[in-house]
Amino acid sequence: MDNRQLDITSNGDTSLRLALELIWSNAHGGKATHFKVANYLAKTTYYGTPVHRHVDSLTEDPRGTPTLILLWHAERDAIALPRPLTLQDATDYANDWLSKASRGLEPDIDGESGEGWRVFTQSWGHVADYHCAIVAIQPVWALYGK
Repeated sequence: MDNRQLDITSNGDTSLRLALELIWSNAHGGKATHFKVANYLAKTTYYGTPVHRHVDSLTEDPRGTPTLILLWHAERDAIALPRPLTLQDATDYANDWLSKASRGLEPDIDGESGEGWRVFTQSWGHVADYHCAIVAIQPVWALYGK
């Protein structure tokens, strides 16, 4: 299925495993073979007057959010993994990467925050115009209101 799409923000290892399990069928052959790490900013383009549709995309930018993209096949500048990753391998790999990734400044909210993550794909299951993407993973702040 080429149009699987999800966007989950949460925290914790078990929840990350479950989120990756939901999207893992995007991994043709059940394995990730390549990855890409870059900083991305979200961009929304609006069409029509009055506006009748919009398209969300990611633009590579040093000011953006660190993003790990796992792919099931070589594409553009993606780097080959030392060995293909199964779902469990990918979960471990993502957890390790998240433990080192910057979340930026902790937000000042009326409550608490902790280390969280975002797992997502975009239209047609692609990520940042990578058509062989399985999933993108970003470090975010998990917010706990009062």
